[in-house]
Amino acid sequence: MAEFAPFHVPTLDWLDVTYSPDDNPAELLMTFLDSQPVVSDDGMPPSHSRYRFVVFDGGLPDVQYGSLDISTKYKAYRVSASGAFLAGLRSRGLFNEYLTILASSPYRVTRLDAALDRQVDASSVLANLDNRYPREVSLSRQRPLRTTMITSRRYDGLRTGTWYAGHRSRARVTARVYDKTAEILDRAGVDIGHKFTRYELTFREGTANLNDAYAPSGIFWAHVGALLDVPADAPAWSVSDVPAWVSERSEVLPYDALLRRVSSSSELDAFLRLADQLGPEGRNTLLHMLAKRFGLDFKGQYFARSAA
Repeated sequence: MAEFAPFHVPTLDWLDVTYSPDDNPAELLMTFLDSQPVVSDDGMPPSHSRYRFVVFDGGLPDVQYGSLDISTKYKAYRVSASGAFLAGLRSRGLFNEYLTILASSPYRVTRLDAALDRQVDASSVLANLDNRYPREVSLSRQRPLRTTMITSRRYDGLRTGTWYAGHRSRARVTARVYDKTAEILDRAGVDIGHKFTRYELTFREGTANLNDAYAPSGIFWAHVGALLDVPADAPAWSVSDVPAWVSERSEVLPYDALLRRVSSSSELDAFLRLADQLGPEGRNTLLHMLAKRFGLDFKGQYFARSAA
C-alpha cells in the first residue's frame, strides 16, 4: 500500500462527471489515457471501461492508484474517478490537464467528494458529534439531515467507527466523519503511527462544478461549519453557473505517447515472461509472432496479407 498522505487542506477525493451521449470528451479522454501508464481492466461489459495507473516498484509493474470508470448507460456518458486515481493524477502533474479535458464539453458534476484530515483521535471526535447531534444536523442552509453512528471496538479498546449525516439519503450534501487510522489498519493492515480523523463531504447533482473540483476549499468550508470551526481566511463560495475551469492542455507527440505505453505495458511484460519459458529462442519467437500479428516481415516491412 502507498504511504498514507493526509489531506491537510480540503482535497478532492472523488469526482463523477456526466455528459450527453452526443456531446462528450470521449476522444480527448482516450487520447490522454493512451499517452499515460494506465491499464484497462479485462472482463468489463461493452458499455463500460476501467483504467488504473501502473506503478513500477523495483522494476516490477504494480497496478495501483484506484480506478477511472467510463460508462455509457442510462443515455449518458459518465466519467468517474476514485480518490486514489485522482491522487495518481496529482502525483504525476496531470490533474489540471485532466480537468481541462472534462471541461471541453457541457457537463454535470454528479458527485464530488471533498475531504480533510485532522490529527486528532477519532474516538473522542465521534463521541462528541454523537452527543451534539443525536438525531439530525443541518449542513449549511439545507434542511436537517438524519444522523447515524456506526461504532466498533478499536485495537486499543476504545470505541470508534463512522458518524454520518444524511447516510443513504437523496440530499445534495451529505457528510461522514470517521477514524482514518483505524480504517487503514482494518483495510490494509498498516499502522500509520498517528491518529487521524477524516471529515468528508459529498456533493451531488447540481451542487458543484469543475471549479470546485479544482479548488474544493470554498465549497467544503461553506458546508462544514456545523462540524468544524471554519477558519477566518476560508475562501468565499456561492452556487455558480460557471461552466468549467479551463487551463491550456499540454501536447503529447504520438511517438512520446507510444513510447510511454510500450515502456509501461504490463501486457508486454507478460509476453516476455511467457517467451522466456520457451528457452533461448523464446524472445525471437515472440518477435516473429508480433511481426505476423502486425502484418510485418521480420525486417519491419509490411507484407500483403492473404485473403482469409
